Amino acid sequence: MSRFLHFSTLVDSLEHFRHSNHRIKCQYSLSNCITNINYYLLNKCHNTSLESFLLSITFVWIKEDSSPLYHHHRAFIVIDMMLERIKYEKTVDIYGCVKALRTQRNFMVQTEDQYVFIHSALLEAIDAGNTEVPARNLLAHVKKLRLLDATGGSGMDLEFKFRLPRAKYTSAQLACNKGKNRALNALPYESTRVPLQPIRGVEGSDYINASFVDSYRDRKAYIATQSPIAKTAEDFWRMMWELNSNIVVMLTKLVERGRECCYPYWPSERSARYQYYVVDPMVEYNMPNYTLREFKLTDARDGQSRTLRQFQFTDWPEQGVPDTCEAFIEFLGQVHKTKEQFGQDGPITVHCSNGVGRTGVFLTLSIVLERMRYEGVVDMFQTVRMLRTQRPGLVETEDQYQFCYNAALEYLSSFDHYAT
Repeated sequence: MSRFLHFSTLVDSLEHFRHSNHRIKCQYSLSNCITNINYYLLNKCHNTSLESFLLSITFVWIKEDSSPLYHHHRAFIVIDMMLERIKYEKTVDIYGCVKALRTQRNFMVQTEDQYVFIHSALLEAIDAGNTEVPARNLLAHVKKLRLLDATGGSGMDLEFKFRLPRAKYTSAQLACNKGKNRALNALPYESTRVPLQPIRGVEGSDYINASFVDSYRDRKAYIATQSPIAKTAEDFWRMMWELNSNIVVMLTKLVERGRECCYPYWPSERSARYQYYVVDPMVEYNMPNYTLREFKLTDARDGQSRTLRQFQFTDWPEQGVPDTCEAFIEFLGQVHKTKEQFGQDGPITVHCSNGVGRTGVFLTLSIVLERMRYEGVVDMFQTVRMLRTQRPGLVETEDQYQFCYNAALEYLSSFDHYAT
């Protein structure tokens, strides 16, 4: 006797800009049987995101009841089968797998791009493995990463030093733009750079050394950028206005170790004009570990204005990383709380000096701590790796990478239900 669906209820849902997970409860009228269905939707097909997506699905599948998996993505099936084969046999046969699947269903893996994608995704899986850790196991995981091998290296070394293929920096390397970069080793990828509205007749006027960066849930939630130099201060304010970014996170002092790390791009006492925009200082709050400044930003062409807030973290030492993580975690929380409080939709702009080291730490912890709250898992390696596909060199030193782990542990200790 066939079963007819009586009703279905959405139990819970976790939205992520790359994928979403929905748990649905179904009851069938004739049998009174209740079935739980986990529905996964991949929104953005990307090697690393697909791999982590597959792993998360497989984890739930094994944990619950190992019932059949239903796929819509043709490449998904091949990758899933090959991941299982790698796990148990340590071998790969993509051609043989696709050939066998085509005897069961036509057009399995339809295009050459899909076939290449399968190879790329599996190569990444072999190189990196599954680095996702339940939050309750994070301390043990960190201790294991710090163990030295026979060569004096550690798992922490290997994670931090993992390299990505080189990408294009087309606009950053144009002659008209080279002088706008603080350092030649901290350039934005062409694919993720923040484009400004071009000014007619001004070559390179659409360029600024800044990159869009995704958050845990949203695309282009951050702008990672270098600190302005004298010739780019006007471009910086133009970017803030055009991208509707109303929060700036500054992670450097103006001068460190005797060299300029940031041009004083904001006025301190009276209003100043930067090309089309007038910046008027309103108020300044000096907190124990950071300074909060509020400005009125006005477009002089039409009189429209906005309030912009700059958070400058003042407790980062000129060398190395902070001795404790507590102040930085509190600072990070205050930035995000302010964004939520004022309901601002634009990206948060983050800069240190070159826009890679401390900026990368802020972005990494923003993502890792939010994921920890919602999913109860940590994947520091994949988080940093994904960030580096959007701006090169994010999290610049191994000390900074270890600081991210230490901060995650510090944050974890504040939750009683994980403190085991």
